[in-house]
Amino acid sequence: MKLEKFIRVILGLALAIGISLSPTALTVSAAACKPEKPTGKTIGTISVGNLDMPIKAFNYPAGGIMEPQGTTLAAGLSLRHMPLDSRLGTTVITWHVNYNGCWSPLNVLMGKEEGFVITLEDEDGVRTKYKIEKKLVVKKGDYKKSWFTLIGPRQIALFTCTGTFTKGHYEKNMVFIATPF
Repeated sequence: MKLEKFIRVILGLALAIGISLSPTALTVSAAACKPEKPTGKTIGTISVGNLDMPIKAFNYPAGGIMEPQGTTLAAGLSLRHMPLDSRLGTTVITWHVNYNGCWSPLNVLMGKEEGFVITLEDEDGVRTKYKIEKKLVVKKGDYKKSWFTLIGPRQIALFTCTGTFTKGHYEKNMVFIATPF
C-alpha cells in the first residue's frame, strides 16, 4: 500500500511539473537524493490530504529572496509576515521544489486545483482549514502586494519554484492563495 501511494505521488509530481518519468528516472532520482534534516523548532504543520509536513520559521530579508532552509523535509514560514495563528493579514509559506536531488513531498500540492482544502496546525495544536482560491504560475518577482499584506482579510500565500531550471535557479514560481474554510 505504501509503495502504491509513493508511486501515485511521484506520478502526480511529474504531471505537475511537466516531465515524464520512466522506471530508470525514478531509480536515478532516488539514488541522487540526499535529504538535509531540517533544523530549528517546528512551529506548525501543513497537511495536504494524507501528507503532514512540519513548518519551520525562516528569516525573509527585506527586499530579499524567499529562501527557506535548505531541505525538502520542511516548509518555511516567513517571519516578516503574519504567524500561523493570525486572524488577519497574510501568512507566507514556502518550500523548495527540490534540493540536493530530493523532490519535496509537499509538491503534491502542485497537482491540486482551486477549491482544494489544506489544513494548517499552529504551535498550540489549533487546526484551521484553508481553501485554495487561486493557483498561479508567475515569473519570479512578479508578485502582487496583496499576497504579502500584514492587515486585511486572512489568507495564506504558498510559494514554490517551477518552470525551467537555468543558472542554478527556476525561472518561475507557483503561487497558491488560500482563505479560511
